[in-house]
Amino acid sequence: MQILESLIGTQIGLVCAFLATALLVVVSGIRLSIYGDALGDRTGLGSGLIGLVFLAGVTSLPELVVSLTSVIQATDPAQGADLSVGNMLGSNVFNLLILALMALLFPRRFDPKTLTDPQTDSTLYGLVMLAIFGIAFATADLDVPRVPLLGCSWPVLALPATYGLILRREHRQQKLETKEQLPTETRLAQLPALHFYSVLALLCGLIVGGGILLSILGARMSLPPEQGGFGLEATLIGTLFLAVSTSLPELVISFSSVRLGFLEMSVGNVLGSNMFNLLIIFVADVALHGYSILRQASSKHWTSVGLILLLTLLAGLLLRTRSRTQSVPLAAAMMLIYLAAMAFLM
Repeated sequence: MQILESLIGTQIGLVCAFLATALLVVVSGIRLSIYGDALGDRTGLGSGLIGLVFLAGVTSLPELVVSLTSVIQATDPAQGADLSVGNMLGSNVFNLLILALMALLFPRRFDPKTLTDPQTDSTLYGLVMLAIFGIAFATADLDVPRVPLLGCSWPVLALPATYGLILRREHRQQKLETKEQLPTETRLAQLPALHFYSVLALLCGLIVGGGILLSILGARMSLPPEQGGFGLEATLIGTLFLAVSTSLPELVISFSSVRLGFLEMSVGNVLGSNMFNLLIIFVADVALHGYSILRQASSKHWTSVGLILLLTLLAGLLLRTRSRTQSVPLAAAMMLIYLAAMAFLM
């Protein structure tokens, strides 16, 4: 442990540890994309729903762990809330950027015409959940009764309830679409169950563990330079460094999925992760019975909420394009908006 502390106790060591962990996540993410497609074949759920639910949940676990750790262990509730909320919102912003990067870097593979209606509807689901979060954030300072036993606010409780309804509708729609399709059997799909699910669990563990370690390394960047950090404020660390660190699994899996021709799974992973990330607020609010995480969070986070709203609207248009001449300008606009927003926050 002391060796690890001494290694990441300098800025150079911190960067080296970050890159090494990122490499582990990249390799594991590529394999998980392949196994995720095989899982869709084995279960009959299809790659789109696997991306929207399974891969989205796996790649969002680092955000969940980091956000909970930030608020529970923080000596200053406001700082912990800023790190947690900033991590979640910043991850959602970066996830939407992944869609733009896929369109720019893989123009031949990124063909929205191949997407089914449930996938393109996911942008609307994301907007609905973002609106619920906005209501919860705007009413956090009001002295209203909280949900008995759980201790969270009623708007926050609406987040998991809405998420459950969305997944139920997606599952029904997926069953209707795959009812008349013949099942496919790949080599991985035919592996013995114990072998297949053991490797799948190992890959998930590496992704989650790597994502958590990346987020820890990202959090150390808030330390003063003399302690090996970069001396950045908590809001920026949460929105930028923690968010990018915990979103690296989504980036790797989405890129590897689209390169392998699994665009449905790739888009589902990104949009599903954004919906799953909003559930972090519910979990944190329940875990912190003493106070509301949104009441402690800075009003600066409204900038991220507005940015997510704008990028989600553009992502919805991007996923409905029918040619590269339409998709490239939209993707470029999303990139420019993201870079401008990060420059503003810094």
